[in-house]
Amino acid sequence: MKLHRNIALGVVEGLQNIFTNKIPLRVELQRLLKLNRKWGSRDRRLLGEVLLDCIRWKTTYAFLGNFDDKTKHFNWKLLGVWLLLKEYELPKWEELIDLKKLQNTLPLEPKKTTRVIRHSIPDWLDKVGMDAFGEVIWEKELSKQNEGGPLVLRVNTLKTTPEKLQKLLEKKFGILSNLNESYPEALILEKHSKLTHLEPYQKGLFEIQDANSQLVSHWVNPKPGMKIIDACAGAGGKTLHMAALMENKGNIIAIDNYPKKLEQLIKRAHRNRINIIQTNDASEITVFESNLEKADVVLIDAPCSGLGILRRNPVAKWHINPERMKELQSLQFQILQKNAALVKKGGKLIYATCSIFPSENSEQIQAFLNSEAGKRFTLKREETLLAHQTGFDGFFIAELSAE
Repeated sequence: MKLHRNIALGVVEGLQNIFTNKIPLRVELQRLLKLNRKWGSRDRRLLGEVLLDCIRWKTTYAFLGNFDDKTKHFNWKLLGVWLLLKEYELPKWEELIDLKKLQNTLPLEPKKTTRVIRHSIPDWLDKVGMDAFGEVIWEKELSKQNEGGPLVLRVNTLKTTPEKLQKLLEKKFGILSNLNESYPEALILEKHSKLTHLEPYQKGLFEIQDANSQLVSHWVNPKPGMKIIDACAGAGGKTLHMAALMENKGNIIAIDNYPKKLEQLIKRAHRNRINIIQTNDASEITVFESNLEKADVVLIDAPCSGLGILRRNPVAKWHINPERMKELQSLQFQILQKNAALVKKGGKLIYATCSIFPSENSEQIQAFLNSEAGKRFTLKREETLLAHQTGFDGFFIAELSAE
């Protein structure tokens, strides 16, 4: 098999922007596809596959090819290793001229290579993982995070049921899926498929949302008529889920720092035929002043490192560093302090992240409980959901009650 030069140029440009300019994978991939509209479906899929593999296995590929990130044409050589591993013909391009063979084969032997090389992670992240989980659990988690994750749908129960949607997708589109009693609204697809162009999606019958992400809304346990504040709503995946569980009855105030994300939430709510969501910019002081101790539940799906979802977004392990982790932890603490005041007496505060590390999770909760704002709260339960134990994304969820 051969790889065309124009696809190779796209891959290398994408890797440069992602590694050096810190552009998110999805944003860069969309940009490249928009610039190259003449590429066929096979080329577009191939671009995504190569980018994802080269990002996920950056350290491993460099070891296999006997080069490092200071080597000239580093990103080209990552691509070259991918070509050799996939048994493509290695082109006689100048950038690949000294990459003739691999010094090792996969899988790498644990006794002869470090965990950093085998699992392709930064040294600092390996230390954090070892301190948090120990060798056995950390090895298992890294292995699972490098496998990639299943595609999971969340059925909009305002419009259909999981069973009905499962039958519809199979009969009309040949898409096979499975139910899971631990995730009541989830359909786990047997293989990845393009879905957003399908009529059931356009009509709001489902959203794409990981199964463990869906659990967060069940910890909130929203009921019809409740007043819920989603303090870090983003584009609204959990907001929409809570609205469906509330049977579109009650009030959800969705707050976020990014107006474009809230605009996306409004569009999604319209597609889902949900009308109980009110959006507010986080800079609007009045929304906090008018809702002091009035919310039945406040959900804080906090900004985090994203290091629990490396299977979907391996870019995070290269974009995040210890300094950025500290910045995020400071932001998480501030968000807890600010939004806890909105929980009414007898209400609940749910804190969640898509990180698995204590510094962003249990340690944050403990610091909050020890603060002045946290004195009226009691920790009811908390759980770290690991990918290798659940089969889905890594998450942390905590439930606190207000006195």
